[in-house]
Amino acid sequence: MSRTLKLCFLGVLFFTLTAFCFATLPEMNFTEGNWVKEGNTLTGSLAGDEDYASAYFTTPRSSFILEADFTLNDIVNYSRWVGVSFRANEDKTVSHMLRIKQKTALANGIEVSFLEDERWRSQFRIAGDEFLELGKTYKIKVAVSNDYFFAFLNDRLIVANKFVTNGSEGYVGLHTNGATVKFSNVSLREYSHEEMNAYEYQAEWQAGRDRAAKFPAHPIIVAHRGNSSEAPENTLAAVRSAILVGADAVEIDVYSTVDGEVILSHDSSLTRCTNGSGDVKYQTAEYLRSLDAGSKFNRKFAGEKMPFLREVLEEIKDKVVLVIEIKQYGIEDKIIKLLDETGTRDQVVIISFLPESLARFHDLAPDVPTSILTSSAKDVHSLIALAARAKTRSLDLSYAICSRANVEYLISRGYSVWAWTVDDPKMMQQLVEDGVSVITTNVPRKALNTFRPLD
Repeated sequence: MSRTLKLCFLGVLFFTLTAFCFATLPEMNFTEGNWVKEGNTLTGSLAGDEDYASAYFTTPRSSFILEADFTLNDIVNYSRWVGVSFRANEDKTVSHMLRIKQKTALANGIEVSFLEDERWRSQFRIAGDEFLELGKTYKIKVAVSNDYFFAFLNDRLIVANKFVTNGSEGYVGLHTNGATVKFSNVSLREYSHEEMNAYEYQAEWQAGRDRAAKFPAHPIIVAHRGNSSEAPENTLAAVRSAILVGADAVEIDVYSTVDGEVILSHDSSLTRCTNGSGDVKYQTAEYLRSLDAGSKFNRKFAGEKMPFLREVLEEIKDKVVLVIEIKQYGIEDKIIKLLDETGTRDQVVIISFLPESLARFHDLAPDVPTSILTSSAKDVHSLIALAARAKTRSLDLSYAICSRANVEYLISRGYSVWAWTVDDPKMMQQLVEDGVSVITTNVPRKALNTFRPLD
């Protein structure tokens, strides 16, 4: 991953006409269980003492997108599952498999495993939040390419990850375990990087940099309010300084002026950082641009202006990720318009303490990643509830509440965890050891030297 990593959280789905569709069922091998074809449906159930019912497409693939509707007609108990396997070898002794249990809220309710030496080894597991009802139809989508793996349930992303897959090509299969499952509207088609581009960026972002084993070896470093230890915060000078020192991302804060411009400021009041007074959102853009936003930091920055968001987007384009903190509800559509006009929609992450703002942003632009800020919700259940209100799977937490127990629990349930604002290198290292993948800091130069010292 380069330091100019581009991100998006959710992408727009594109459907192609190049699918192999079960309007007329293609040739398949039914290796285990009982399978019945009826029109465009295929129903699998167990036979005798077998553990699985398994059906494989006859053409091996290195990458693919599989989509299907499925209905659980009968099931032994709520820990049984429906599955999709991929890159299985010819004799089916090596394979990867996604399993979705009826009670997805089990600790391993959603799991990706690898079969080797007749033993399944877990590669990724999380707890979901659904109970799959008998007789109800659900939609599953699985996309695999290189080391990317994505799974969707009812069009909701449930897994976006990267892990090494054993074998570059193999067979794709449908499976049931302890259940009678009807599959319909099944398609198997070529993997589309254009379609999955946004999800690939999310997998890269969540994986962190040089991720090793369970936790990242090196976190993503976000410069807080720009390089605010070396230049006046939330100015172009601070943004440029952060880029210069090599930060992976630059965080800024935005409000709307009374006349509709989106401008940078952390405080609602102008007093601390400028020679002006009053509330940012009640001032005109012309007045705010007349202020000196640099002298209070250092006289050498005298005359530094409060920048418009458009200027910052133009500055960071093709250089670095911009993390935009929304300080004021109701300006989400203005930000999206600026992203589209500057061509930077795939270079930003949106954060906020306002869950309603993030939820609205997600509804307007589901392809743009978001993360909810908090320092008050300390137990994991409150944190998960807050993330649900914000419609995000990422939590940007005050480092004081990033205990190992909290972080491990959240990661095990598919959330990415960020920490702010961390300036002590020892604390940074401890947080990373505990599973935090993104560090927001006032001292990006020191953070980068901690994790990626120059030779």
